[in-house]
Amino acid sequence: MTVVYFDWLDYLVFGTMLLVSSLIGVYFAFFASKKQNTTAEYLMGGKTMGIFPISMSLIASYISGISLLGLPAEMYTYGTQLWAIVLSEWVVSVTIAIVYLPVFYNLQITSTYEYLRLRFNQNVRLLGSIIFIIKMLLYIPIVIYVPALAFSQVTGINIHMITPIVCIVCIFYTTLGGLKAVVWTDTLQTILMYLGVVFVLAYGTWMLGGIGNVFEINKKGDRLDFFNMDPDPTIRHTFWSTVFGNYFSWLASCSVNQAMVQRCLALSTLKRARITIFIMAAGIYIIVSLSCYTGLVIYATFAECDPLSTGAIKKSDQLLPYFVMTITGSIPALPGIFMSGVFSAALSSMSTGLNSMCGVIFEDLIRPAYNKPISEKTASFIMKIIVVVIGATCVALVFLVEHMGALIQAGKSLSGITAGSLLGLFSMGLFLPWVNATVYLCLVCIFETY
Repeated sequence: MTVVYFDWLDYLVFGTMLLVSSLIGVYFAFFASKKQNTTAEYLMGGKTMGIFPISMSLIASYISGISLLGLPAEMYTYGTQLWAIVLSEWVVSVTIAIVYLPVFYNLQITSTYEYLRLRFNQNVRLLGSIIFIIKMLLYIPIVIYVPALAFSQVTGINIHMITPIVCIVCIFYTTLGGLKAVVWTDTLQTILMYLGVVFVLAYGTWMLGGIGNVFEINKKGDRLDFFNMDPDPTIRHTFWSTVFGNYFSWLASCSVNQAMVQRCLALSTLKRARITIFIMAAGIYIIVSLSCYTGLVIYATFAECDPLSTGAIKKSDQLLPYFVMTITGSIPALPGIFMSGVFSAALSSMSTGLNSMCGVIFEDLIRPAYNKPISEKTASFIMKIIVVVIGATCVALVFLVEHMGALIQAGKSLSGITAGSLLGLFSMGLFLPWVNATVYLCLVCIFETY
């Protein structure tokens, strides 16, 4: 098969997406609000955000380019068992809406980790904040690397030329527009993300003769395995690890995450926040299912000519871009729409990370260190500097990502190390009233010793 690279129309579609994202940041910085220089407006959107944009922002935040490229690659390589992760999404949403969200909403705190100070003390709050910052600094470089990898695959442009461009655009609108700019660019990018995935898998299915043929080819290749009940924990994907394991993984990523809480508190009532959580769950359910099905389409297409075996690509995460450019590359603008979708997923995750880290660093590290109140003008300036600095740091760290393994595996490993610790810390505070700061620190020392 012949790989077709981007043409001028694809570059136009892609460039338009970046330009519009930047203009949204300019709009909210200079035209939409006269209160942009206040902390509440910059970090919480003035707590007047609507359900639709917040829902779209949450979907975009949790479905990064890692999912759009990694899920099809996992399905192609290991079969359909991973698809069962969607079963746990709804239970996670109910848990968040009933157990965790009311606590944060009733406290009306800007930083999630302010709860740890109220429940334990300032030292535990500081520990939680540092763990979160480390988590995001490890995660965002992967998010940056993903679209750069895909773009390099479909254009032939060096990956390290692409990375700074992605980051400059993201840092630009995040710095200028604050939460409102992030949320509305996320909304635009979510729409593009869905369009890119749907167009590609629809055309791929049509080329293969329909959904029935796609599943038939995968069945012949022994790819359809939805209920592997083997309890062996060393197997990569089983029903137990994908359903029960993913429940705790998603709970850790969502329930006490600063990005989640910050957006939910931008809504005017707890009821609206809960509705947003369930819309997010439905959106994630759909996009994850579409991405998994895309993996089946790719396998059916290359069943007799594996691009990894032939050396056409070097990593499994390049399967989807390769598929797009070999199968749909001749269709005007479709590769551009696809790449806009992948970049949109990455930009939204990165901007959300920058905005939430900015809130945590300012509220938990900088504000307590000041001996006197910080003016709103000074606070706004400091937060914008924070976004620029951590954005530049993430660009530097992206060079380490190239040496990691498959993106899904790397992302899950990093999340387990950091997000799991935070979930345990918050859950102890909520469910174990006898645990105080002293008991908690003793438990930490015991676990570190063993």
